[in-house]
Amino acid sequence: MAPPEPLCIRRFGGAEGFSSGLCSPEFSHHATCALRMGCRKARETEPHFAPGVDILHDWLLIPSRSSRYGLTIMAKSEKTHIYLIFGNDDYQVAQKARAIVDGLVPPDNAVFGLETIDGAADTVAAAQECIGKAVEALQTLGFMSTQKVVWFKDVSFLTDNVVGRSESVKTKLAGLTDVIKALPEGVELIVSSPKVDKRYAFYKACKQHGVTHEYAVPERAYEAERYALNFVRGRLSEKSISMHGNVIQLFIERVGYDTSRLVSELDKLLVFLGDRKQAGEDDVMAITASSRDALIWDLSDAFGDRDLTRAIAVMRQLFFQKEHPIGMIRTLENRVRDLTIYREGLRRKWIVVSSSSRGQSAKWVGLPPEGEQLCSSVMASDPRKMHPFRAGILAKQARRFSLNALQTCREALLAAHEELVSSAAPDQLTMEVLLVKMLGTKEE
Repeated sequence: MAPPEPLCIRRFGGAEGFSSGLCSPEFSHHATCALRMGCRKARETEPHFAPGVDILHDWLLIPSRSSRYGLTIMAKSEKTHIYLIFGNDDYQVAQKARAIVDGLVPPDNAVFGLETIDGAADTVAAAQECIGKAVEALQTLGFMSTQKVVWFKDVSFLTDNVVGRSESVKTKLAGLTDVIKALPEGVELIVSSPKVDKRYAFYKACKQHGVTHEYAVPERAYEAERYALNFVRGRLSEKSISMHGNVIQLFIERVGYDTSRLVSELDKLLVFLGDRKQAGEDDVMAITASSRDALIWDLSDAFGDRDLTRAIAVMRQLFFQKEHPIGMIRTLENRVRDLTIYREGLRRKWIVVSSSSRGQSAKWVGLPPEGEQLCSSVMASDPRKMHPFRAGILAKQARRFSLNALQTCREALLAAHEELVSSAAPDQLTMEVLLVKMLGTKEE
């Protein structure tokens, strides 16, 4: 049983000519935007056209560089028999592959209509064996059925790794590529993989004769954060849950960018909310478990909030997780530097703080030439490019310290750093004494 025929948009006579009896005018408009200005501009005009949100997978079938954000590439108008799903976002790859399998194999034919082959191979011999099984499965008729689905799962050698570079594996893979170019009638192939080299003939054959879905978490931190933000917004929309931007930012800071972990923590949050349809900061803080990276942020925020009890508790958890104290020192040094910058910006009225129902935000305005030079060239990162809600948190924290207090904190951090590398005192004791020195006295 095949899934419904996807809604294809065919291009006739240039970017203006779309022919699709099933597409709405609004959808055709945004498809035109995608052709004219690229997917980035289309994402600006259509809020659902976003990284990680699988809205257009079965609709807008236009080859694009933005396919790495989860857009489908389909290069044929006839019915598809080949599906390639890949990328380093393991959760979305697995979910998409399972959804396609469930759509192709009816429940009453799951036993005889589906053959799953494990493609995870650590050696050349194992890779040759699983490719041979895949070829055999594709060339064998289904048992008691004219339809057959083959799921080549978690294939690990479709890239330039040790196994994938083997000539014998390449030869075997070339044989599989020849098979998928002429699949027998009634046979469907689904391939899922953590990474695929797009220079390989296998990828090109799948792209030419089928549909490819790529789910890749960007390597750059700001792109990975945007990817996670859009993924969380999509999940919240599906569940009809409202969460303000600053709360989503807090959620991601605590949980991280891993999609499977985001899903797990969102599910916990939904259970915690019960019948409520809006989540706030208190809900996020109460139910989400911080990742190792998030705990570092928690230590910085506890310091910025002048919360000695919480700072010591977070620091002890970091020691329990074998975090090196020098890393904690550097994290606190960075926060002291940021708060010093924001404190000076507030003193010179370069920062405007505003409050709304969504929380507090801050914006850098009216900088003189020396301020422009300081932000754009002297500092490691321009503070004006920070998210307004995050800037609002730093501005709020900066008001809790005087410039003299921040200078004292900086000196205490330098002394603790020296003690950690030269003294025989226990590291944890040194760090706890440091926190007491910096936060034990209330600011006048």
